[in-house]
Amino acid sequence: MQSKLGSLTAKWEHFGDWKKAAREEEVASISLETLLRGTCEKGRLLDLVENFSRFSDSKGAASKLVARNHQYLGVNRAVAALKACTDGRIGVFWHTQGSGKSYSMVFFAEKVFRKVKGNWTFVVITDRTELDRQIYQTFADCGAVTGGHCQAASASHLRELLRADHRYVFTLIHKFRTEPGTLHPMLSERDDIIVLTDEAHRSQYDTLAMNMRTALPNAKFVAFTGTPLIAGEERTRGVFGDYVSVYNFRQSVEDGATVPLFYENRTPELQITNPELNEEIYQTIEDSGLDEDQEEKLRKVLGQRYHLITRDERLDAVAKDIVHHFLNRGYQGKAMVVSIDKLTTLQMYEKVRAEWEAETARVQAAVERT
Repeated sequence: MQSKLGSLTAKWEHFGDWKKAAREEEVASISLETLLRGTCEKGRLLDLVENFSRFSDSKGAASKLVARNHQYLGVNRAVAALKACTDGRIGVFWHTQGSGKSYSMVFFAEKVFRKVKGNWTFVVITDRTELDRQIYQTFADCGAVTGGHCQAASASHLRELLRADHRYVFTLIHKFRTEPGTLHPMLSERDDIIVLTDEAHRSQYDTLAMNMRTALPNAKFVAFTGTPLIAGEERTRGVFGDYVSVYNFRQSVEDGATVPLFYENRTPELQITNPELNEEIYQTIEDSGLDEDQEEKLRKVLGQRYHLITRDERLDAVAKDIVHHFLNRGYQGKAMVVSIDKLTTLQMYEKVRAEWEAETARVQAAVERT
């Protein structure tokens, strides 16, 4: 049985199951009853039409977007948390990558403007230039921002934007960087600023988050992340609070919002035989919080095996396998290479590039011979 919701103009693959009617804590159920209760109850229907339906120009023509079940429930939890917030910490909004986190940010901000009394300014923070452009473009495509004048080019420009009372300000977290041992100067004392951070618990946020809190002492903070918090990230909780909404990797895969993750062993010298490994990977992602003893054990194990994993001849074999597999998998697309550390990442980049050039020359020579 299927019971899905989507806009009138959406393709079938963009329709989504509505498994929970009113709360994230409900047991998921695919049924017509759940769909009707979740979307056609008077208050929820009006809410969906007013606050969770938008038009986007991201593909060069206007297309209608309707929030998925997890976005609707999660955003409403975040709005409720804002209304109840007394210490500036709205919470952490953990929705796995690929589940529409950027659109959830748009739904959240625009609903706050409509439904929560206040002269709000949203400061949207990322940690990479391309992400800053990407998330700004998402807001622009949905009609939430126009003109392109609200992206901070520097710390001083950020201060100017906050003083100008924009609805939205987009900035990199690095605009809060200071000399070691010093705190960022205060940028605004306003209490109607809401900071939306994307991937707030990356390592570089560790100290910058405190500078951000000092620069905006009366602001309210909510973190949007695609990965769970782990032990040792107490500063993230100190700034943003605990989870306000959770849509984890397993749920996203089951709903078809995220591509499934599979492990295939391809390097014989590090043979791994475990038929349950894919299921264990899913469980590890869900239960990723490690205590201090577990983290120390992991560091010791990795330290013992580091030289085995990163020896030069093994990296050569891996690079050759990557190129061969990518070019012969039968379809075009993207690929991601994840390495154990930055140094190995750089080595793999050079090795894959060299192997790619060698394979290109081999194919060209074969073509010329024919």
